[in-house]
Amino acid sequence: MTTRLLAAFIVLLLFIAGCSDIEPIEPEPEQRPALTPPPTAEPEVECDHFWKNSDCFNPYICYDCDETKGTPLEHYWSEANFQEASYCVNCGEINGDPVEPNFISHGLRINTTAGRPFRYKTITNPSPVTETVGLATLMYIDIFESDNDHPYKRGYEYIVARFMLTFMDEDTGSRGFSYMTGQLDFFGFDPDEGAVAHEDLQESDVPGFRKANRKLNFFGRDHDYFIRYTQIQSERIGNTWYVVFEYSFIVPAGYDGIVIYVSNAVTWSDSRNRVLSDNFDNDTLFFRLRTQTN
Repeated sequence: MTTRLLAAFIVLLLFIAGCSDIEPIEPEPEQRPALTPPPTAEPEVECDHFWKNSDCFNPYICYDCDETKGTPLEHYWSEANFQEASYCVNCGEINGDPVEPNFISHGLRINTTAGRPFRYKTITNPSPVTETVGLATLMYIDIFESDNDHPYKRGYEYIVARFMLTFMDEDTGSRGFSYMTGQLDFFGFDPDEGAVAHEDLQESDVPGFRKANRKLNFFGRDHDYFIRYTQIQSERIGNTWYVVFEYSFIVPAGYDGIVIYVSNAVTWSDSRNRVLSDNFDNDTLFFRLRTQTN
């Protein structure tokens, strides 16, 4: 009996196993990392080059890729003048200093300012000649382009300066005095130049003005300039003499080299061969117009 039950149980197990609809589970395939293809080299794009101009420090440089070509420029120096030092025309670099004004190089100095009196030594008129001391004052300076009495001149301007001389001693009160004044160029001053009287200046096309016998050098170029001298007043009140005179100039706009001197009349000579340096001594007064203030 036991044997039969055991056989039946085995048959039942076989039957159940044969009738099962459960599918066997297949093992998953092994996972492998994906392969990345090697990068493809892209051809370089040629630069169209947008060149920055060369200068004295760098060759041509491409704004986009910094490639360079050529070599830096060489300095090209301008000639120094009284107003400017030598500079490179290509890059603007400065080389040295402006040319020293001749007035300075010959040992002269501006020794006055406008608006205050300065001691002025000169001589009385003859019978006999004696030394006398008064005061010289630059009363004012006016600078303008034109007005109703001064016609416009392209590239030029007017400088008008008025001076007063005052003498208060008894000798000048009774006999009067002599004075000497003139003008020179601060930059181009030549001590060997002949002293020129006002009436010796050249005729000009500017009404009331005469043309100077020399030219002014301004930023390396020579320019004509024009002068008018006028004695406004000369009178004695008591023992005091008053003389007022005025200089007017037409000069290149911005020019600052006109110098008026007031010197001892004892040095004056009618000879046109007399040079400027003979007229100057330690007591000569020099007024540089435009640079002085009231």
